[in-house]
Amino acid sequence: MENEFKLIEKLLASASRMTKGGGDYIKVPPGDDACLLSGLRHPVITTDTHRENIHFSFDWQTPEEIGRKAVSVTLSDLAASYAKPVSLFINLGIPSPFSEKTAEELYKGIGGGLAEYDCTLGGGNISGSDLLSLDLFAIGEGSADLFPLRSAAKPGDGLYCTGPLGLARAGLELLKKGDTDFQRLGNRFKFPKARFDAAKVLVDHGVRCVIDISDGLKGDALHLAEASNVTIELSIDRKDIDSDLTAFCRKYGLKPEEVAIAGGEDYELLFSCSQDVYGKLKKALPDAYPVGKCLPFTGIHILAPASKLSSFQHGKTNF
Repeated sequence: MENEFKLIEKLLASASRMTKGGGDYIKVPPGDDACLLSGLRHPVITTDTHRENIHFSFDWQTPEEIGRKAVSVTLSDLAASYAKPVSLFINLGIPSPFSEKTAEELYKGIGGGLAEYDCTLGGGNISGSDLLSLDLFAIGEGSADLFPLRSAAKPGDGLYCTGPLGLARAGLELLKKGDTDFQRLGNRFKFPKARFDAAKVLVDHGVRCVIDISDGLKGDALHLAEASNVTIELSIDRKDIDSDLTAFCRKYGLKPEEVAIAGGEDYELLFSCSQDVYGKLKKALPDAYPVGKCLPFTGIHILAPASKLSSFQHGKTNF
């Protein structure tokens, strides 16, 4: 593979061609020692990491798919913070051997993800690594009126989700097995979406408690319960469980409710609010549905149906 500097130039050019090239925020684009952004009134900053054989595998994902997903899941934290994506910075760890073609495919996926969310590539770095790794750093412009908090759940609130759960976890299992019966589930693992569309509805309705679901409903509800010092009782009505997930569970002898509650890597938004507020925002988010309720703290943060499945953990066997 050619030297680092020429490769960086190629990769930056490749990704930048797929975006708007800086928009209103980048004053000095990548290429100098640093990228100069225009002033942000409410800067929101997040970081994420993706490691080969922990967060992804070339056994069932292409380099382009890996790059695109890394962008989506990193920017998902901005969606859960009611922040508009501004710029993304990436440190790429490349193993040896690693072809230039593979690197370019990876950045094609990154460019596609950036274009989807109208986000710029601010820059990055390349170094050697035992396995492929991506460390991502994202900057967004937050809402002037509201920054949601995990600690804002209150007793009496309902707990709600913006879309179906458990699909990505089932999809990962299908990819590992080489089972092609439920391609949509596999795609939900490979191509998650950052829910900026849903975030706009939530901020418009003043929803103050939000988190994106990466660790599964049970795991992320626990984060809310601990931060808010409440007890959350989880419950999903069978009618709200995706039909493909139900069929997958029937094939493999699993309970759909358990898979939906354990979940993992769905990147839907989990939020709490009053029933009245939910009734109003449901008109704009018809796929949202209740997944539990917030109670005064009983000494236990999470009450959930008995299950053999634990919350999702990267790099672990999850079934």
